[in-house]
Amino acid sequence: MDYQKGDLVKLNNSKIVEILNLPTAFMSNGSYEVQEYIDNGIGSIGKPFWIKPEEILYPIKKDMLDDINNYFEVIWDEDGLNLIPKDFNSIDIESDNNDFNRIKLNYGDGRKHKTINIHVGNTVITDKNKITVQPKKENKSKFKKIINVLKEEENE
Repeated sequence: MDYQKGDLVKLNNSKIVEILNLPTAFMSNGSYEVQEYIDNGIGSIGKPFWIKPEEILYPIKKDMLDDINNYFEVIWDEDGLNLIPKDFNSIDIESDNNDFNRIKLNYGDGRKHKTINIHVGNTVITDKNKITVQPKKENKSKFKKIINVLKEEENE
């Protein structure tokens, strides 16, 4: 992929950096000169360094950057990592045609992102304690539906 000066990219080590110079620059030896990027109004900080093209995972759009702390309280304790969602409206559990399950947190207005999707692959999501409200499904057979339609026609 061709990157330009000023582009933001995510590296293999999870850092987000801004590209300062391209591999075609004098003395670059095929590498990009980058500087760590912080999205809190500061922008690029720290000492510039060089990275090889294979260290880049993917490009980042500046207008999509947001701090995860705006959506979750992150707590580390003896039980492990706890992600506590902040001010969400609802939670949906969805599955697509490929049985790829996800937990979808829905947020209201006033946030950069309206949803957060936690993709869990084909892992089964269970509600062992039956704490969620399950939508009611009508399990009527076709035979019962036909009888109900006939009864309604008789009543008319």
